[in-house]
Formats: sequence, C-alpha cells, structure tokens
Amino acid sequence: MIVDYHSHYMLRSHFGPEIARQWDARGGTGAWPDHPPEEFDRAMEPVDRAIVFGITAHALGIHTPSGFIADFVRRRPEKYIGFMALDPSVPDAVEQMEHGVKLGLRGIKIYPVMSLYRISDPRFHPFFRKAIQFGLPVLTHMGASPMTEAPLKYSQPIDVDDLAIALPELRVIMAHLGHPWQRDCALVARKHENVWADISGVWHRPWQGYEALIVCQEWGVMHKLLFGSDFPLWTPAGAIEALYKLNDQVEGTPLPRISRDALDELIHRDALAPLGLA
Repeated sequence: MIVDYHSHYMLRSHFGPEIARQWDARGGTGAWPDHPPEEFDRAMEPVDRAIVFGITAHALGIHTPSGFIADFVRRRPEKYIGFMALDPSVPDAVEQMEHGVKLGLRGIKIYPVMSLYRISDPRFHPFFRKAIQFGLPVLTHMGASPMTEAPLKYSQPIDVDDLAIALPELRVIMAHLGHPWQRDCALVARKHENVWADISGVWHRPWQGYEALIVCQEWGVMHKLLFGSDFPLWTPAGAIEALYKLNDQVEGTPLPRISRDALDELIHRDALAPLGLA
C-alpha cells in the first residue's frame, strides 16, 4: 500500500492576492496552480490512499473551508481522507473542529508559522485535547516558509517536543521533515511514541534530502517517516522517483547510502493504522 500523507486540494483564491504573489516569487517551485479534481485524480493514480487538506492561517488571510475539502473527498471516499485546515489561535477553533468532524473529516492540518503562534503555547492545549478526544491526528507544517510576515521561530520542530511532553496522547505529524531542521525533527520523532514526520519535499533539495534521510537512518527513525508528495507542487510519481535517486549523488564515494529496503518500506508502508486512520 502507498499512502500519500501530504496533498493539497485548494484554490489560489484561498491564499488571497498578496500571499499568492509572495508564494509565486519565493516559493521555490513557481506559482501555486489551480487544478481541477480530475487532474488531482490522475496525479494520485500511483497511490492507494491520500490525505487531502488545504491551508488556513487567519493572520495572513489564508483560508480553505472544511466544506470545500469534505465535498472533494466525498467524491472518492475509498481513496481520499480529508483533513480540516484549522487555526487554533482563533476564538472558535474548537467549534470549527466539531463542525469538521460532523463533515466526516478525520484529521487536522495546522500552519503555525503563517498563523503567528508557537505550537507549544499552553493556551492551545484545550484545542489539542479536543483533537485527542475526537481521535484526530494533527499534521503541522514545520520548517521554511517563503512568506515575509511568517516568523521562522514559530516553525521549528523542537517546539513539538514541548507539546508532546505536555500531551503525549496527541498524534502529531511534522511536515517536510522540518526542513531545514531535519536533525531536530528526527530526534523529536525518536523520543515520542506518537510523533511522526512526513518527507514531502525533501528530495527537492537533493543534498539536503540525502543528508536528512541518512540522519534518520543513523538515529533509527526511518520507521517514523511517512511518504508525502506535497501535491500540486510535486506528484507522487515524481516524488518516488526523486527519493530513489538521492543516493546517485554519492555514487563512487565512501559516503553512506540510504538503505533501499528502508526507502521501499517508507513508500509502501501501510501507515494509516498508527495514526488512527485505518
């Protein structure tokens, strides 16, 4: 089974014009495209299941409605699992979570760096306790952001350590292996049973991606990694091809190799049950 843990279905209009402009200028992959459902379906043909979400960060005017995601995944419930995009910093965040559960959404995507909060702030514990109560895993963006207004201090994996210590039952997925703080991300995932990381986008900077997976291999956390494409920025097929090519950079050198068996397992692992999504 192949599960894509990181795919977006959203519109450029969800960003607002200024943030869309900044993404186009500094996002590293060009403009964020609008894509019809049929294009999404074609891109996801190589995977068995896909987690689908948008982005909500009210401080920067970004919002993907839960109903938008629910309507999309309802087309193919056997393939797609919808996550609600929430912002814990708004007063009615818990009510929005309850609404998303009623719509059939099964997890939460948050974006602290663009919502201007620190994930470890105790004032958000009631929000995360409610997620535990509903059995909702929380996928949080971790790492770089191209947005001028987004403080990178709110995007470092080490903050998840404090959250996991306070709320050990909360299932947390750190997106993008926390790039460029992959070592911190690996160590946080290593010490907490209910913390994972997805590897979406790590191949986009091949040397950093190679080094990150070697770190995870040496620290024994490859089993805590989840495959993700970050569609529409990349496709699952392109992501898989690029992951297998990471070792090409060190061919003919004494540098270590990322285990082919570990890559096979990362890509093909049935990763739904540990996150309560089976």
